[in-house]
Amino acid sequence: MKTVKSILHSFKYFQLATIAFLAIGLIGFNSVQAQTYKAIAGSSIKVLGTSNLHDWEMVAQSFTGEAQLVLKGTQVQDISSFSFSLPVKNLKAKEDLMNSRAYKAMKADKFPAISFKLGSAEVAASAVKATGALTIAGVTKQVALQGKITENADGSVTIAGSRKIKISEFGITPPTFMLGALKVGDEVTVEYSLKLKN
Repeated sequence: MKTVKSILHSFKYFQLATIAFLAIGLIGFNSVQAQTYKAIAGSSIKVLGTSNLHDWEMVAQSFTGEAQLVLKGTQVQDISSFSFSLPVKNLKAKEDLMNSRAYKAMKADKFPAISFKLGSAEVAASAVKATGALTIAGVTKQVALQGKITENADGSVTIAGSRKIKISEFGITPPTFMLGALKVGDEVTVEYSLKLKN
């Protein structure tokens, strides 16, 4: 018959073995599942706006972005971090005058980049809800984003969505043209399609 002392001794070793097993399992899980992905060719950010005469758009296809994605198989389960930086002058409209007025309004010479840094994210059924800090023209606001996640055949991941913002909330005065005859609307829609690969 085992004594109380021998039972406690065996239990102690059982506890240590269990803790060691869990620690090894967690280390293995994190090293396999957490992966760094970076924005690659095929990514784009569009800014769609209105005016009293016609709609307009500016497009950027060159910017930096990096994410830490947690995957199960090929499916994204979580986004633990994400950030991007977009040089303002990489946004291009069809008209040079639109570009120069937009860069001036966004104070591109003083604040040359638009940036976003993720605060938190929830992933479910190939959709992501995220909040983070968006900085435009030196002003930072917390914004909520929703997007769709697509796992591509080449091993990359695309996150796409859109968000309406008022540029005046970032201290930007909507630009005017032709001595005020053309006035740009305050609300714009930002459409993003971010192609990420590790």
